[in-house]
Amino acid sequence: MIYKKFGEDFKSEGGALTLASEEVTDGNEEQGVYTKAHNDGWVITGKIIEDYYVWVNSFVAYHPIYGFVCGDFEDTVYASSEEAFAHFWQHHEPEAWDYEDI
Repeated sequence: MIYKKFGEDFKSEGGALTLASEEVTDGNEEQGVYTKAHNDGWVITGKIIEDYYVWVNSFVAYHPIYGFVCGDFEDTVYASSEEAFAHFWQHHEPEAWDYEDI
């Protein structure tokens, strides 16, 4: 298992680095925990947060080949391997945005 830290391994100039709500749902659901299976094999579960802007902080993702990636891109993200983290990032890169926007 490996881990990556916000501010060291990935950054956001505005302070926010989060998954889009579309990573865990197909629609415009309100706050709550949702799960979505993606065509690339990742199944992502996360809690949608809404405060003018909609985002996902904490998440758990599983892939049948790569294993898991989970955590919070504004803190620490854990992965079963570097390969799992790289594949997840390639297909589900978090959004960087500024908290001042909300």
